[in-house]
Amino acid sequence: MPQIDYMKVIGALSKTLNLETIDMKFHDRSTDRLDIIMGADAVQEKKFTLSLTNFSVELSFSKQYLSGKDFEKWITRFEYELEQAFVSNVSIHLSEDPSNHILKIEV
Repeated sequence: MPQIDYMKVIGALSKTLNLETIDMKFHDRSTDRLDIIMGADAVQEKKFTLSLTNFSVELSFSKQYLSGKDFEKWITRFEYELEQAFVSNVSIHLSEDPSNHILKIEV
């Protein structure tokens, strides 16, 4: 199985949140953790972290960005955009910690 194209994940994230990627860099000189900062006009910048493995991508971000029904609506759109980008079924496993949403994405 090939590695997941993390740029497609970033594209779906950008499209569903109506944000543009401002900055991307690998965390602490590693090649498996990517910090992404997104924003738009009159919108506060938001930070997302992608953890990359051979068969999945883990996306984490603050619960303050999306909560409750907004999060539920967003995750449906996000899954649809991922399936369109990968032309394949996508599996998203949701977990949380006290301050972050954590999504494990498998293609």
